[in-house]
Amino acid sequence: MKQYNRYKFKSGAELVKGEKPFFIELLVKNVDKGMVVLDLGCGSGELALQLSRYCKKIVGIDCCAKYIKTALKDKKNRKISNVIFKISDAKKLPFKNSSFDLIYSSRGPLSANADFLRDAFRVLKPGGLLLEETIGETDKIELKRIFRRGQNFPYTFKKQTLVKKLLDKFKIELTYLKNFVYYQKFPSLASVVRVLERTPIIPDFNRHQDRESLKKIKLLDKNGGIILRAHRLWWIGRKRK
Repeated sequence: MKQYNRYKFKSGAELVKGEKPFFIELLVKNVDKGMVVLDLGCGSGELALQLSRYCKKIVGIDCCAKYIKTALKDKKNRKISNVIFKISDAKKLPFKNSSFDLIYSSRGPLSANADFLRDAFRVLKPGGLLLEETIGETDKIELKRIFRRGQNFPYTFKKQTLVKKLLDKFKIELTYLKNFVYYQKFPSLASVVRVLERTPIIPDFNRHQDRESLKKIKLLDKNGGIILRAHRLWWIGRKRK
């Protein structure tokens, strides 16, 4: 499985229209000092370490050893004691039933399919919360049309429709849902290529094999930059008691 530098990389893109969301703000509003929290697909641990001051304990899991190594190093440097990082498969969580008060995922696997949600549901306490920031179906739609492939592309259903169906399957109450659409200007074709090499927007992207598509992207460069659509979906679900 290809690994991506999910948090450390900065694209250099400038917000030119719309509201760019910061998932940490939603998390802070929904945790308290008594909660035990699971970060599902924690990557290099940035969110877990930021959120640690607001809850009792956080466990961050990821299947990528490289991410966990980085997370443990940052935890040590910042002298944070209430966060645990583990290498784990999110479909087979190494925790007992009803272990967590809140489970969240940022651009991670929570709503990817029923297998991920099933085990998250198992380890969540009755009345507990599930929160996710996921990629909307129209994210970087300009690039996906050029490449004729991409993450959530082509789509038959909106991402929020798929999320609702998945939550209904487990009888999880949907308590909050919001789409964010905003536009960013990338300073050059090179900056777009760096994003494509570090994210799963275009599966199997290769700057040499995809050079004809890159030529078309270059034509989007107007007024000193390439403007691309971003689409994020936030949702909160509650496990019924």
